[in-house]
Amino acid sequence: MTVGPMFHTLRDRELKMFRALLIVLMQAAGFSAAAESAKFMDGVWYGKGTFQMGDQILSCSDIMMKFSGDEKTFVVREASMKCEGMDTQNFTEVDAFALDANGELTFEKGVATQLAPGTKVGKVKGDRLTMLNPINDTKVDDIDMRLSGDTLIYSQVAGAVGVRPDYALLAVLRKK
Repeated sequence: MTVGPMFHTLRDRELKMFRALLIVLMQAAGFSAAAESAKFMDGVWYGKGTFQMGDQILSCSDIMMKFSGDEKTFVVREASMKCEGMDTQNFTEVDAFALDANGELTFEKGVATQLAPGTKVGKVKGDRLTMLNPINDTKVDDIDMRLSGDTLIYSQVAGAVGVRPDYALLAVLRKK
């Protein structure tokens, strides 16, 4: 059976269309597979919140948090908070985390932790960073940071799972 020139022309067009579609799909897949970044956290954030310790729940009129972040790292630089009935609390401990292309956070070094370097502790996905840091055999430090527009929502709960937290902080922050 012989095939006429019309079939080859139609077949060539189909192949060209298929190649064009494949190129578009590859570009789209490449775009969505871009590395995660902690850049959205980078900077000094100020706001207000609520702090719980034991059976006390306190209003915090002044909270500051300073972070550094990019495609490869996330660093907690410092923080402070002024809550009703408490002196200003200053936290100068620096904790550094590596960030891989899939958004996995791995602890590298810090001064206020029992974590071993190389411990996987969390994830960055879009404009959200989550960490679950072991404190000891029964307690964890559960941290969730989410950027919504220009507002950073910071939530931290530390203690044993299923019981009243040792402490918790909920803060609403903006960059200045």
